[in-house]
Amino acid sequence: MSQEVEDTEQRITRRLRELRLERGLTLEKVAAAADLSPGYLSRVESGQRIPSIGTLVLLARALDVSVADLASDEEPGSPIVRHDDATKYGSRGAELMHLSPPASGSLIEATRVVLRGRATPPRPVRHGGEEWLHVVTGRLELVLAGEMTILEPGDSAQFPGATEHVLRGAPDAEVIVVIASPRTGRIS
Repeated sequence: MSQEVEDTEQRITRRLRELRLERGLTLEKVAAAADLSPGYLSRVESGQRIPSIGTLVLLARALDVSVADLASDEEPGSPIVRHDDATKYGSRGAELMHLSPPASGSLIEATRVVLRGRATPPRPVRHGGEEWLHVVTGRLELVLAGEMTILEPGDSAQFPGATEHVLRGAPDAEVIVVIASPRTGRIS
């Protein structure tokens, strides 16, 4: 694993705790909002566990920030994201590159996802807002509400984020994912 990825993982776990404490939230409240156990969230915050991509989406939504905000080491500023400056993250055979600048309160978040070797999240994901994805290369297994569809290069899908879904390389895929979410405020 590269030093850049390790640094990003440490930054994410540190930032999760900072945001939770800044907002005066308990582990139990944030864990419940993200459908996680408080013990698991505690291990994530202490750096003992690295959250999956799906879990990061759930935690970011629970704290009303983007995943890019969790992973970035920069303050919001320029609307331009240069390739070499994009925040990168990886876990369980999946690599993410955040294509949107870190900016809390943004309505959309774009991410390039590369899935290798049939990388699979530990469970289906659900989140607020709406999700759009586009397969750039490879084949993608998209499971929506328990029904699996194979998407080929050039195929796209759009669905409510609240629909239980899984993205899995079949066996590999490069996908652009855009999540649009109206900001409804933080949990309290």
